[in-house]
Amino acid sequence: MKPEKLTLSGWGPYKDRVEVDFTGLEGRGLFLITGATGAGKTTLFDAITYALYGDMSGGMREKNSVRSDFADEDTPTFVELFMRHGGEEYRIVRNPEYMRPKKKKRGKSAFTKEKENAVLYLPDGKIIEGGSEVNRKIQEILILDYRQFKQISMIAQGEFAKLLTASPAEKIRIFREIFSTSVYDSFAGALRERSGELYKRMMEYRNKMDENVHMLEMGEWGKTGRMEEKESASVQKYRYGEIIAMLEEEEHRYQEELEKAEEEHALYEKELAGLAEEIHAAERMNEKLEKLEEQQKQKEKLLKERDRIVQAEKEVKEAGKAAALREDYVNCKNAGETLASIEEKIERDRGELEACARKQEEKSRYYEKRAETRAAYQLLSAYKEKKKLLEDADRRAGKKEEELKRLQEHYLLQEEKTEQKKKEFETADLAYKRAVVGIAARQVKEGEPCPVCGSLDHPCVAEAAKEAPDEKELQQLQNRYEEERKRLMELHGRAAVCKGEAENQKKQREEWAEQMEELESAAGKIPEEVMAVLDALTEKEYEDILHQYQRLEAQIEEKKKQLARETEEAARQEEKKRKLEEAFEAGYRKAGFSSLPQYEQALRPAGEMEKKERQIREYYAKAQTIEGRIASLEEETKGKKREDTDGLKARREEKAVQKQRALELVNVKHHSLQERKKIKRSLQEKRKKLEALEKEYGIVKDLDNMASGNNAKKLVFEQYVMAGYFEEILRAANVRLAKMTGGRYELSRREEIGDGRVKDNLEMQVLDYYTGKYRTVKTLSGGECFKASLALALGMSDVVQGYSGGIRVDTLFIDEGFGALDSESLDQSCQTLLSLAEKDRLIGIISHVPELAEKIEKQIIVTKTNVGSRVEVVV
Repeated sequence: MKPEKLTLSGWGPYKDRVEVDFTGLEGRGLFLITGATGAGKTTLFDAITYALYGDMSGGMREKNSVRSDFADEDTPTFVELFMRHGGEEYRIVRNPEYMRPKKKKRGKSAFTKEKENAVLYLPDGKIIEGGSEVNRKIQEILILDYRQFKQISMIAQGEFAKLLTASPAEKIRIFREIFSTSVYDSFAGALRERSGELYKRMMEYRNKMDENVHMLEMGEWGKTGRMEEKESASVQKYRYGEIIAMLEEEEHRYQEELEKAEEEHALYEKELAGLAEEIHAAERMNEKLEKLEEQQKQKEKLLKERDRIVQAEKEVKEAGKAAALREDYVNCKNAGETLASIEEKIERDRGELEACARKQEEKSRYYEKRAETRAAYQLLSAYKEKKKLLEDADRRAGKKEEELKRLQEHYLLQEEKTEQKKKEFETADLAYKRAVVGIAARQVKEGEPCPVCGSLDHPCVAEAAKEAPDEKELQQLQNRYEEERKRLMELHGRAAVCKGEAENQKKQREEWAEQMEELESAAGKIPEEVMAVLDALTEKEYEDILHQYQRLEAQIEEKKKQLARETEEAARQEEKKRKLEEAFEAGYRKAGFSSLPQYEQALRPAGEMEKKERQIREYYAKAQTIEGRIASLEEETKGKKREDTDGLKARREEKAVQKQRALELVNVKHHSLQERKKIKRSLQEKRKKLEALEKEYGIVKDLDNMASGNNAKKLVFEQYVMAGYFEEILRAANVRLAKMTGGRYELSRREEIGDGRVKDNLEMQVLDYYTGKYRTVKTLSGGECFKASLALALGMSDVVQGYSGGIRVDTLFIDEGFGALDSESLDQSCQTLLSLAEKDRLIGIISHVPELAEKIEKQIIVTKTNVGSRVEVVV
């Protein structure tokens, strides 16, 4: 990438638009950017970096603080870079976020925030817009990200001696950032973490196996003293192989004891089964004898209930005859109930009719005077409306009078102002006309005809008035007079309109006042009884009373009709009831009932009769069942008597206790056997897994020790990789350092470690060929330190460039650091940089050292002033 033209606007110390043309600096492209401290030399580098990546070249400057304090409010802040890369032309325009004046002055603040943006113009005419999108495309074109560009193309101010004097931790951080070696540190961390995990899992398995053995110690083995001793107090580890062998022996012994206990338990079970059958047979016979006695008792109880069943049969028969007449009986009762209901309704409707008549009578006095009352309400409403209109008219008239007065005052003031402008214009017009002759005299020239009379002789030429206005001034005075006269006419029109409106309002008010007097006169003629209603009720309340009166009138009429219908229906129902009662009386006398009470006594609900019939059937069925059971039980117990089962149960209890003891022994033996099997199986499985873990842990731990620096050379894996990069940088740096120091110094990495507690293999030393001895770089003088730092920075740029895909860096910027060099060292440094500038490479040095200005012809001179800096390119 080669910059061709850089434009800055409102940027840092640059007030206005500043352009820097780099095309004249090519060839042997070593050029100097010089100027006073704070003039804005480094700002040019910042602008290039910001144009490419949207960020600054140094670590102390922020992109959102680059707006120039010298710039005017309307001056935009942006950078524009024309560059050439790969034979193609590119243009980038980028601006930071800053405050600019609003285009439309609205709101409390006159400024708005201009958002950060970037635009990239490609050689094929395509345009890419947006900060992130432009950054991605630039990285794709240059094959460098922002960090790599700084490391390869930009040696920023204050960063020369970073590697030379950096602490071990700082050097690791720098190389990790440059060469992305964090993956090796992560790899070593993964090994360390894996090693720790494996060790933890090993100890978990050992603890679990120790717990299993501890369970044996707490159990039978601990009591019998069969547990083997541990190998040693320091190791605290059991001999698991021998313990597993002992568990196998115990397993065989417990198996034999379990089989013997199970045989004894089975024998007791067989004896208990025989006793259980004998007890069961005796209990069955005793139960049958008890059931026989119970059935005989139930038979005697049934015989005592015989009379009750006979009476129930008689009641069922009488209820059957009464049930045949049930429908006629129900019809008679229903007819009576219906007649009573009709008579009750007639009585209730008569009461309601009387209540409606009373309410109607109360409201009749309002209804009779309804026409006069409604007219009075309308008269009162019209009066209130006119009164409100008059009040509103009075308020409007007062406002209109104030408005007219204000317009008249404005008119008088405007009339004076217009008259003043008129006088000024007429005075100027008169002076202008008087000066016309003098103005024409200005055109008179000797030997030429007069523009007025044509004479060639001009003995006395008139002079123009000194204070006379010209035509433009006269026109301005006339325009001012016309504007004031126009305002006067506008005020006159508005005042006339306002006066007309006031007169119309006054006329309207007089009409309303006359109407209101007429209404007051009519209101005085309203009768007293009507006025009493108006005072007591609102119009809505009065209308509600009239509607209630009309509804009551309709209800009374409807009630009268309903009473007539109900009276006729009662007469018909009474006749129907009489006929039904006569027919029913003939029926129940024919059935054998002498009176209605006798019939009603015989009549039973259908459910009750069904219940009695069911009780009768159940009685005879139960008696038959008991007779059958008694016969069957007598046959089964013939010749038998009750047996005593207590002795048999005592023998069974004794055998059950013996059986339980045998079962407990079986459970103990079985539990012990299963416990040994479980512990043996657990120990075998865990021992197998532990051996596999120990094998894996041995391999991983060796790798961990090697990667973490726990080795003979105290070399960490990441630093091993860094050392390779570091030695390449030193080789590239020594090529330049030899030229700059006349072959005196050579940089190298210290192989041995001074402090065994510190794992640092990136420590540098310098070989002084004058003495033939190595010494620390901290012993170098200021000038020597700068040479070594510059050589190291250039070497690092070459190595990083090589590891970035073989990218060629066409432009290199170096910021400050030459002030500590003497004349000879300065020559040597310049020669080294000139060698880098060969093959069409552009190298820029920023410095205020005067000697450099003498040695480097091509310069960009930055001049600082109290209104901002300016730039001049000297080729």
